[in-house]
Amino acid sequence: MAMQDERDNRPADEQISTEAGEVIEPPVQWRPQDADREVYKANIRKRVWNARVTEGTVFKPAKPKPQISDAGEKRVSVYARVSTKSKEQVSSIENQTRYYTEKIKKTPNWHMQKIYSDEGKSGTSTKRRKDFQQMILDAADKQMDLILCASVSRFARNVSDCITKVRQLKTMNPSHPVGVYFETENIYTLDPESNHLLSIHAMLAEWESANKSRRMILSYDQRICTGQYPVCDLLGLRHTVDGDLIIQEEEAKTVRFAYLARYTGMPYKHVAAILTEKQRPTLQGRTVWNEDMVRTLLKNERRWGDLSARKTIVIDYAERKTIKNVDERDAAYVTGHHEGIVTPAIAKAVQMVDASRGMDGGVRELGVIEEGGLKGFISVSPSWSAVDNVTFQEICKSVYQEEEYDQLQHIAGIRNGDEHSNMLSLSFTGYEVAPSAYFIGQGTPTLTICRRKIKFNKACLNKLGLNTYMEVLYHPVLQAIVLRTCEEDAINAISVERLIKKNKVPSFPAAAFSAAVYEKMNWLPEYDFRFRGIYRERDGIRAIVFYLDEPQILVGKHAKELAEKYPTNETGMTCYIPYKDQPQIAYPEEWQKRLIGISYELRKRRDRLVDTITASDIAQASTIVENPLIGKTPSRQEILDEIDELLISM
Repeated sequence: MAMQDERDNRPADEQISTEAGEVIEPPVQWRPQDADREVYKANIRKRVWNARVTEGTVFKPAKPKPQISDAGEKRVSVYARVSTKSKEQVSSIENQTRYYTEKIKKTPNWHMQKIYSDEGKSGTSTKRRKDFQQMILDAADKQMDLILCASVSRFARNVSDCITKVRQLKTMNPSHPVGVYFETENIYTLDPESNHLLSIHAMLAEWESANKSRRMILSYDQRICTGQYPVCDLLGLRHTVDGDLIIQEEEAKTVRFAYLARYTGMPYKHVAAILTEKQRPTLQGRTVWNEDMVRTLLKNERRWGDLSARKTIVIDYAERKTIKNVDERDAAYVTGHHEGIVTPAIAKAVQMVDASRGMDGGVRELGVIEEGGLKGFISVSPSWSAVDNVTFQEICKSVYQEEEYDQLQHIAGIRNGDEHSNMLSLSFTGYEVAPSAYFIGQGTPTLTICRRKIKFNKACLNKLGLNTYMEVLYHPVLQAIVLRTCEEDAINAISVERLIKKNKVPSFPAAAFSAAVYEKMNWLPEYDFRFRGIYRERDGIRAIVFYLDEPQILVGKHAKELAEKYPTNETGMTCYIPYKDQPQIAYPEEWQKRLIGISYELRKRRDRLVDTITASDIAQASTIVENPLIGKTPSRQEILDEIDELLISM
C-alpha cells in the first residue's frame, strides 16, 4: 500500500518502471478545451487596461480624405465619348466639351490640360478608343492630375475595364496618383470610400449595355417580322425616311462601270486602277481604289434591287464579335425591293465570272446547233460555272419537236441498254463487239473527264492542229462530246496552242460542266473517266467525237477504299470490275452482263452517224440562247458600247 501511494505522488510526466523493468507511460491529465483561450483573453484585457501614453509621445493624424474640392493647383483633363456619329450624338460630345471647358475656367485652382474625345466608339471595350488609350499614356507620363468625365458609362461600360483603368491611374505613379471625377455619380476615385460605389455603378453600366444589346435584338426581330427592314446609304443609293432606296445617278456611274467591266472579264485590279485614275469617290470620299473595294462593291445585293436584312449578327456585344447570320436569328431576303443600278441578270453573270476559275474573257454565251448532223449539240466553255444538267437538257430540248425529242430519247435508251428493242434483239442476239475503251493506245486521241477538270492527250490536240482554235460541243441526250475546229471569233473558241503552253498536261478547269456530266451519267465522283475519240476530217475541217457510255474508268488510289465502300450489289458482283492486266483501270458492271461489249447493230448505227457527218455539219454555227441560270442580258457589243459611254461621262 505504501508503494502504491508513493507512485501516485509522482509527477504525471515522469515514466514509471515496474519491478520487471516494464516502462508505463503516466496517465494524461484532462484539461478544458478552451482553457488556453481564456488565459490568452485575460492577458489581452490586462495589457489594454495597463497601457499608458508615455511622456514625449507626438501624435501624427492622417491626412484628410481626398476630395474633388481640395485646394491646390491641378492640371485637369476631360474625357468625353459618344457611341455613334449621329447628329444628336455629335451635339452631345460638343456640349460635354464646352461644359467642362467653362467649368475648368471657373474653378480657381484648375487649369485645362487637354480634352480627349472618342466619337462613334462603343464603351464596352477600350481597344478601339484611341483618345482613351492616349489619355492613359499621358497620365502615366504625369501630364495631368485630374480627369473629368460626365459619368461612369462614358468612361467604360465594362466592369473589368473600368476598375482596371481607374486602379491603373491611381497606382502607376504612387507619388503622383491621377484621380477621375464622375460628375453624374459624384464619385472621386482617389477617395478610398469610392471603391465600392464605383464597382456598383460600373456593374450597372455594363448591365445597361447588355440590356441595350438585348433591346436592339428584339427591335430587329420586330422590324423584320413586320416588314420594316433597316436600310442605310451606300455608294449609288440613298435611303428615304420611308425605308426606300433611290438611285444617285452620278455615283451610280461608278457602280455600273464596275459591274460591266467585270462582266467583260476585266481583272479587279484594272477596274480599281481606272476608278482611281478617274478620281471616282467612294461613299466616304476616298478616290484611291483597290481590288477588295471593287469586289465588295459588286457583292452587295442592294445594287441589283434586292434587300438582305440581317446578313450578320453580333454574338458578343462587349468584344463586338460579328459572324455571318446562318439561321441564328430572324432574317429576310426581299427580291425586287427597289430599283437596282444593274439588273439581277448582270449581277448574277458577274458572280458566275468570279466562280469560273481559269477562264478569261468574262461572261460566256451558250449556243445550240439547230439543224444538221450535230443538231442539239450545245456550244459551251467548260470552265464557265453558269451551267448544270438541267440547263443542258432545256437548251437541247428547245431545238427539237416534242415527238422528235421523245424518239431521240428512246434511241439513246436502247443504245445505253436502258430500253429494249425487239428488232435488235431478234436480228443480232449474241452478236456483240468490245467497247472502244479496250482499244485505247498511245496514239489514240483521248479525253478524260475528272471531277473538276477536263484533260486531253497530245494525240487529240495533234489531230485538231496545234495552231488552230477548237470548240467543245455537248449533247446531253446522245451522251456525246464533240471537239471541232473553229474560227477565233467563235463564241467559245479555245486556243489549242495556248492550252498546250499553259499546262504540262493539256487541261482546263471544268467544275460545273463536269458536275453536270457526272450527274447525267450517274458516275461515282471518286473515279475519272477516259474516252477514245473517233476522228473525222471533212474539207479541212476536223472533229473528234467521244461517246460517254464507253469509258475507261480510272480508279487510281481510290481502288481499295472504293472496294470497301461499294463491295457488291444484289447479285454479289462488284460494282466495278478490275481489268486483268492494268490494276488501275476498271469497267462498268453492265459490260460483264453483256459478256463481251455492246450490240453490233448499235455500234453500226453509231458509226453510220459519225460517217455521215459532212463538212457543213461540222462547220454549222450555233445559235446563241438565253442562259436560264442567268437570264436575259445585253449582247457583248452592247456592254462594250455602254462601258465606252460611261468612261467618257465619268
